[in-house]
Amino acid sequence: MGYRRLSSAFFIYPFVSAVVSRLIVGRVVYGSPRGGGVCCGYCLNMWQVFGVFDLVFVVGVAAGLALALVGAGAWRRAVYVYRLEGQIPQVLRVLSDAVSAGLSLKGAVESAAALALRPMGDVLRRVLSLAEVGGLTVDEALWRVAGELPSPNFRRFALIVTEAARSGARLPEVLDVAARSFATVVEFRQAAASQLRPYVALFYAVVTVFAVLADVLVYMLLPQLAQLTASAPTQQGIRPVALEQGDVLRVLYISGFVSAVVGGLIVGRVVYGGPRAGLVHAGAAAIILAVGLWAPQWMKF
Repeated sequence: MGYRRLSSAFFIYPFVSAVVSRLIVGRVVYGSPRGGGVCCGYCLNMWQVFGVFDLVFVVGVAAGLALALVGAGAWRRAVYVYRLEGQIPQVLRVLSDAVSAGLSLKGAVESAAALALRPMGDVLRRVLSLAEVGGLTVDEALWRVAGELPSPNFRRFALIVTEAARSGARLPEVLDVAARSFATVVEFRQAAASQLRPYVALFYAVVTVFAVLADVLVYMLLPQLAQLTASAPTQQGIRPVALEQGDVLRVLYISGFVSAVVGGLIVGRVVYGGPRAGLVHAGAAAIILAVGLWAPQWMKF
C-alpha cells in the first residue's frame, strides 16, 4: 500500500506541476492562461512518454489514431454509398406511382423527397433546390447531383430517369422496370455484404486472441523463464541471459501492428470495396493491441 501511495504521489505531482506552470506561462507570455495550453500539452506528452508510458505504446496509439483518421473519410463514403444505393429501388417505385397518378416529374421527386429516407431524401431535396434556385429542370439538376456523388449506381439511376423524361417514353413503365432491375442488384449486394460482414468480427477476434496470447507469454511464461535462467549454472564462462519484458513487448507489438495494418487493408478491400476504408479498423486494432499488451503492466500483474 505504501508503494502504491508513493507511486500515485509521483504520478499526480508532476501532472499538477506541469499544468499549473504552463498556465502561468500562458498568462505571463500570451496574456491568457489558455495560451499555455500548447506548452502544457507538449510537456505532459513528453512526461508521459518518458515517465509513465512506453515510447512504443505512445507511438503505436498515435499511429492507430492517424490510421483511423486517414481511413475515416473512405469508410464514411463507403457506408454512405451503400445506404444510398440501397434506397434506389424504393425511390423508383415512388416515382413510378406518382407519375402514374398524374404528377409531373418534379412533383414525383417532391413526393420521394418527403419520404423518411436518408441519405436519399437529402439528395432529392438538393435536386429540388437546384431546380428552383439554379434555373435547371429537374432532370438536369438530377444529373448534376449524380456527377457530384461517388456512386455509379446513382448515376445509372439518374441516367434512366433523365433519358426517359427527355425522350417522352412511357415514364411509369420505364421507372417500374428500372425499380425491379435495381431491386435485384441491391438484393445481391446486400446478400454479399451479409456474407462478408463477419470478416470484420473475425479480424477483431484474431487481434484479441493475439493480445491474450502475447500477455500470457510476457506476463506468465517470461517471468518463469527468467527464474530458470537465473538459477541456471554458468557453463564454460557463458551465463544465460533472460529476455527483458519491455523488449519482448515492443517486438510483439510491432509484429501485431504490421499484421493489423495488413489485415485492415484486406478487410477494407473485401468488405468496403477499397483498402483505404479498412484503415479505420486497422487503427482501432492498433490501439486495442497497445492497450491489451500494456494494461497488465499498469495493473501490476
